[in-house]
Amino acid sequence: MRRETVLGLGAIAALVAAGFGAIAPELPSPSQSQLASVETPSEVEPAPTPTPPEYYTYDVVVYGDELPGVCAAIWAKKSLGEGSKVVLVRSQPSEALLGGILTRGGLAYLDFDKTPGWYAQPYSQCFVEFLEKAEVVASCLDAERGDRAMREMLAEAGVSLLSNAPLEPVVSGDRIDYAQITGYNKRLRADSFIDATQQAELAIAAGMPYDRGYESQSPELQQSTLATSIVPVVEGLSIEELRTLEAGIHSDGPRLDAIVDSIYAEEDPRTAGFWLAGFERPLYQAYVDGYYFKSIAIGAAYHLDRGQRFSLDGFFWDKANVCELDEQRLSWNGFLFKYTTDKVRAIEANGFQPTPEMLAEMQHVESWLQAYAGDDSLTLTFPPEVYVRHSVSVRDVVDPLSGQEILKGGTLPEKAIGTFSYDFDFRGGVDGLSIPIPPLPQYNFGIEHGLAQNIENLAVTGRSAGYEGIAVSVGRINTANVYHGQGVGVAAAIAKEAAVPLNSITSAQVRQELERLTGRVTELQGIDIRDGIDYSQIR
Repeated sequence: MRRETVLGLGAIAALVAAGFGAIAPELPSPSQSQLASVETPSEVEPAPTPTPPEYYTYDVVVYGDELPGVCAAIWAKKSLGEGSKVVLVRSQPSEALLGGILTRGGLAYLDFDKTPGWYAQPYSQCFVEFLEKAEVVASCLDAERGDRAMREMLAEAGVSLLSNAPLEPVVSGDRIDYAQITGYNKRLRADSFIDATQQAELAIAAGMPYDRGYESQSPELQQSTLATSIVPVVEGLSIEELRTLEAGIHSDGPRLDAIVDSIYAEEDPRTAGFWLAGFERPLYQAYVDGYYFKSIAIGAAYHLDRGQRFSLDGFFWDKANVCELDEQRLSWNGFLFKYTTDKVRAIEANGFQPTPEMLAEMQHVESWLQAYAGDDSLTLTFPPEVYVRHSVSVRDVVDPLSGQEILKGGTLPEKAIGTFSYDFDFRGGVDGLSIPIPPLPQYNFGIEHGLAQNIENLAVTGRSAGYEGIAVSVGRINTANVYHGQGVGVAAAIAKEAAVPLNSITSAQVRQELERLTGRVTELQGIDIRDGIDYSQIR
């Protein structure tokens, strides 16, 4: 967190004419020529007077280009209307794909809300628009189309986009006074700041406390979190060829016996039974373009051939989701790397780049697939970033959303903007967490778990918002956070128009504004799923 003036490396060209015009195209990033070395004087000269910093003022600044942030910016602008100034800022260069997890992370298989009629609700309309513009056939997203869709949505809404601009917040009292563009003498001021980065980067830099891993469930789980993945595109393999590959393993009796023996050798009987459920069932088609493995056979065969333990420690080839991007391109989400929270944080700090051991293992995966498919031309293409499921959750929010609350059906209706339903997804397991896995939840949610308690003009949307206990296991799902981002954007607009702090806005106000903007009526459908089972150990 910065509290003193920082001088930049020199003036840069105006970020956009007329001080970031309200309906500007993407703003130019600082160029390398503007950072060219200065001639060294032949004699010692007096230091020049520092150039005063340049300030650019907005109604709302959204930092981070995840889809929840894109929706926050668009719906803040929709609510504020013409003449308002909203900007989406990101640290990535202008040529980088827009959309974070969904594009740079390669998360093609979309996890849809399981609430009946979710697509007709006011809070889901930004997500619905995105699906239409990205030409999603049923369940799978092409990264390039996703990038294009988000850029079109921002431009049509009149939201400015500023790339290559990492921000460092400067806090004065109980609010962010401005955000410095790191390395430049440019500062952004706004009535509200919304952090939509994957790891709550702006909020943590502003001094917001946070829990690591599943620390909020239990202190000893600080280094326990969900698995990280590389989600490759398999080039040169069709769905039918993949079916044939799996069928070849299923039809090899001795091989199946060896796989079963290896699983029982490494797991207790109950866990082994879990992994062997559906063992001989073939690849299942869940959507026109989306499939998933009900059998662990293909992954277990790889571990057996590699001489690796069948274990969630280290690398694990899990039952996967597979997207058919076209006839010979499959996006494959099932390659898990189990790391401590600190190691995941290091990956985040390194621009979400894979570790050498991740790359080495994926090279073995490619070779193994080539051998089994009998095709040396088959290749794995890696997305620009790895897919991190979770690392941190911010604290000191107006009202955290806990696992216990989700079990009961979520927040009270008067404190909710919508309903979400998805499984408690502990992908890769959480080391040290021993609880009964609850059934499918269906819970009401509001905006308050994203509003900073002690920084009045800051909100966090995304997987690192104020989820407590096991709530992150379902709250991390991107669709839930797109809903939340849309609501937080509207909250920032309400705060601006009422000239009140962002953290004073309630979900009831946001729900009313969402209904006004969409002409739709919200249906809240939270359900208590406890059914007499004792979940008292869950937070």
